[in-house]
Amino acid sequence: MTGELLNELLALVREANAVLEPSELLPTIARQVRRLIDFRILEIYLTEDDGTSLSLHHSEGYCRTEGVRVAPGEGVVGAAAQLREPVFVPDVTRDPRHVSIAPDIRAELALPLLHRGRLVGVLNIEGTDAGAFTQDARTALRVLANHLAVAIENATLYRETRHSSELLATLYAVGQETASILDLDELLHRVAELVKHVIDYEMFGILLLDAEAGELVLRKAVSFGEYGEKTRIKLGQGLCGTAATTKKPVRVDDVLADPRYVRLVPQTRSELVIPLIHKDKVVGVFDLESSELGRFTEEHVKVLTPLASQVAAAIENAHLYDELRTKDERLEKELHIARGIQRALFPEACPRGRRWQASAHFLPARELGGDLYDFYELSEDTLGVAVGDVSGKGVPAALYGAFTSGAVRAQAFGGRHPADLLARVNRTLRRRGVEALFCTLVYALFDFDAMSLTAAGSGLPYPLHYRASSGRCTLLDVAGLPLGAFDESRYEECSVAIATGDIIVFHSDGVSEAYNGHENYGMQRLTRQVEAGGQLAPAELGKRLTQDLHAFMGTAENNDDVTLVVVRVE
Repeated sequence: MTGELLNELLALVREANAVLEPSELLPTIARQVRRLIDFRILEIYLTEDDGTSLSLHHSEGYCRTEGVRVAPGEGVVGAAAQLREPVFVPDVTRDPRHVSIAPDIRAELALPLLHRGRLVGVLNIEGTDAGAFTQDARTALRVLANHLAVAIENATLYRETRHSSELLATLYAVGQETASILDLDELLHRVAELVKHVIDYEMFGILLLDAEAGELVLRKAVSFGEYGEKTRIKLGQGLCGTAATTKKPVRVDDVLADPRYVRLVPQTRSELVIPLIHKDKVVGVFDLESSELGRFTEEHVKVLTPLASQVAAAIENAHLYDELRTKDERLEKELHIARGIQRALFPEACPRGRRWQASAHFLPARELGGDLYDFYELSEDTLGVAVGDVSGKGVPAALYGAFTSGAVRAQAFGGRHPADLLARVNRTLRRRGVEALFCTLVYALFDFDAMSLTAAGSGLPYPLHYRASSGRCTLLDVAGLPLGAFDESRYEECSVAIATGDIIVFHSDGVSEAYNGHENYGMQRLTRQVEAGGQLAPAELGKRLTQDLHAFMGTAENNDDVTLVVVRVE
């Protein structure tokens, strides 16, 4: 191989490795190959999930539908895949394996793309002149093929990682949002919109269980054609009834070949049904249908099953709320009493110790709030502070917040350090099995003898540390997973030195994410206000911050609870 060709090859490898977007990588490969050989036709086949068959993902030089499949041993491409060696045909008219798609083709070269012994795909090149396929060109293409396999694997991994990240974010958002919607019709409408972000469905329905009638009733339908809003399906009947009875997902690639299928939508060819289960009780099903055969995969099942669990809990919450809403007078009285009890559970608004003083400000968005805060005087020189925010609002959030607060208090007076405390509280919440609810929280431990602060967090906005020496604020980096969301979550601690006059401001996202119709209040504005009022006593600073928040909101309604806790080192 000449030095010039080697330099060109190295440049091509660098270019391929720099492309991580799969949709951009394959056209890039085609451009790279043309710099090595003047081809008439180029095809890039990638391995299917079965690990053996190939499907066409990119082609140049002719019009051929992408997705065309090639079995192992089929044609020159299949031969290269089966042998895992390059197959060069200098005269295609003499090789029966050649599949002719253009009459002027004379030579064909199929190169397997291998990564760590696994077949990634096949690069197929066809030309009108066999003389273009020189020994140097074939050698260069073979070397390039090895690097292209790595580039394709990297791009695939990047796509899957990005997809998983987006999916987790979506599921997290779905859980947060659905937990806060208590109107059933609004909830089902929003769920249909959110599921669309997870699976690009054609037809989707939510059927809820009428336990007395033993039937599933269609409550929400999207693009169901002739599917009527009053459709009812008996338990055990059809794919929906089967999923509800067995409490297991049902996935059918060809509904016409399944005797259980009830033909309600003529264009349906494949179907996926996911039961909605809350505390081992079926409340309904997700029903997805498609006009394509084999449209749904096991990956869809894995994605929708936890989502269905979240929605089932939200539906049960909505049912509970509907029942409560029918008793307005009693509910109003009970909420009033509950709010008084919740306030009584909070500590005094302005506690203080020998080495510290503090103030707390709590503004619930509704009668009952999901935020919590507490102070733990562990010794004369040790203070624990907890500030938390439960997902959702109203009665469920308040009850969950009270339980969480009790669990934190028990661990705090047990002498736990922040990271260990959060891990133990998380295990307590997970053992209780409360679905669709979780808590973001910061627990901070002040050691006034050592003049240090150690904190750990589980998703609450970072506290602000105002340093009296500089008059500036920094953030305490206390990232972590929400309490009650995942098993065996681990947490990390952040430790900083503190000095007399320093102020720590803890707050829920009802402050930083407050929206006045035009913009969010934001961390920058909060930081400016804290720095401007750093010389004030905690009660005065807390009052100044809440007043500024009210001024910022104007006539807009804050839809989230607001909690501010200010601690000053004396």
